[in-house]
Amino acid sequence: MALTVTLLPDALIRLASDLDGEFHSGDLVRRIYSTDASAYQELPLAVAIPANESDLRKLIAFASNHSVGLIPRTAGTSLAGQVVGTGIVVDVSRTFTKILEVNRDEGWVRVQPGVIRNELNMAIEPDGILFGPETSTQNRGMMGGMLGNNSCGSNSIKFGSVRDHVLEVTALLSDGSKVVFGSLDADQFAAKCDGPNTLETRLYRDIRDCLSEQETRDEITREFP
Repeated sequence: MALTVTLLPDALIRLASDLDGEFHSGDLVRRIYSTDASAYQELPLAVAIPANESDLRKLIAFASNHSVGLIPRTAGTSLAGQVVGTGIVVDVSRTFTKILEVNRDEGWVRVQPGVIRNELNMAIEPDGILFGPETSTQNRGMMGGMLGNNSCGSNSIKFGSVRDHVLEVTALLSDGSKVVFGSLDADQFAAKCDGPNTLETRLYRDIRDCLSEQETRDEITREFP
């Protein structure tokens, strides 16, 4: 693993030594990651380039134990400071770059967040599949950032935004647990709410409780465009 050493607190030094990937706290790397394609700039505490899922879990555990924010980042092409902050930047653009599965019959693909939008479409074109949302940075923008930003682009009138194309999202929660979010019918949602007392279950219960309030439902109906 690569480590840029400066005067780090002991906890950060231990974290850096425990990762398989890279961990940088030097001024140069932090300044490189202090901005995106916008005018916003904030110096992060450090920059991590995880090598695998184990590294991600270690970073999440550290953030939870030390009340430090994690800032997921791919290409950094966002225009409104979405990946700028004072926490630890977690750059997944270099190692999480695989197209994991292509299902031609059902017309879907499973990808990691560091897959570039144009490269995805070039790879799946022979299978007759197209990922429609098209941003101006399509030759370098990555799927993780497009998902987090709900990107759309000039073709959104025809293809919609990213959320219109997402079937499932596999995620690591703040306790390190891996979950899969997808469409649920009423019975499936109720089963999620009645599950064991995990963070995932509590999230579903919070959604249920929030949407059970008539005032909230009326506001959504009134305000949603």
